Amino acid sequence: MEEDKKFIKRNTERSSMDKKSLPIRRVAKVTKGGKRLRFSTVVVVGDRAGTVGVALGRGADVRGAVSQGERLAQKSAVKIELVGDTIPHEVTYKYGAAKVLLRPARLGTGIIAGSSVRTVLEMAGVENVYGKILGSSDANANAYCTFCALKELRSGRVLSKIAKMRERVQLKEETDKERKIKEDKKRREKKLAKKEVKKEAKKEVKKTVKKEEPKKEAKKEETKVSTKEK
Repeated sequence: MEEDKKFIKRNTERSSMDKKSLPIRRVAKVTKGGKRLRFSTVVVVGDRAGTVGVALGRGADVRGAVSQGERLAQKSAVKIELVGDTIPHEVTYKYGAAKVLLRPARLGTGIIAGSSVRTVLEMAGVENVYGKILGSSDANANAYCTFCALKELRSGRVLSKIAKMRERVQLKEETDKERKIKEDKKRREKKLAKKEVKKEAKKEVKKTVKKEEPKKEAKKEETKVSTKEK
């Protein structure tokens, strides 16, 4: 029973994740029989709340490559240590020829980064950060590099030293609560509007029925009179 519950929990977590695929590459392999075409793409998966995963998918068609990449990315997904809406400290990471610099930013700055670095940060749920590509401009390599850089973050030591970061975490929690309250209000208003529309439709149907009833009775009386005359 416990294993079944864990399996269901994992599936629900995976289904709640968003995905974004980087530009798809077409790979042609020359063989004895001719050219063999295959497709590859890097898929970034995340719940926009601290969990993110990156993986490369390959397949005979585009859909197969994306689905394989999504499945592998969900397996490699990791919970990242964030501080509210930003990263806890500056980090520079080198992955092969790619090199990425990430730096925490003030509230309202947004994600100042380009290429695949931006997509990885968005999927991870980082809202305010400075990002800079220092090495190769290859999108796939930069995606893996930012993923590894985010895994290197450590918020425990920083939170113990800096009091501002704690305030940042509280601010993030308060904004999330406000968003939830606004969303709940919108949902309730939509439900009430639908109910009112249904009530009005029912009233109109009743009015039309009442108008048609005297006409039907008059027709019945006319038919009775005509039968009597005959």
